[in-house]
Amino acid sequence: MRLTLYTDYALRVLIYLAAKENDELSSIREISDTYGISKNHLMKIIYQLGKMGIIETIRGRNGGIRLAKKPKDINIGKVVRQTEEDFRLVECF
Repeated sequence: MRLTLYTDYALRVLIYLAAKENDELSSIREISDTYGISKNHLMKIIYQLGKMGIIETIRGRNGGIRLAKKPKDINIGKVVRQTEEDFRLVECF
């Protein structure tokens, strides 16, 4: 199976947020600068992860994003299934 960049970036966002201590808030700009990902592309990913209930988005001056669940409670397979468009398998030779 091959992963799209969208799924790759979604997993990177989750890893970044899981590495934060004490539910510390992060910003899209912070993640964008760390991974070199377009801020606009990250906003689409953050929106979908928020709809899935995996991350919590807080608006306002002191807002940001953080995980809505403990890292051990997040099922990576479920995240991949919901962010991938298709599941065509790549042949192994």
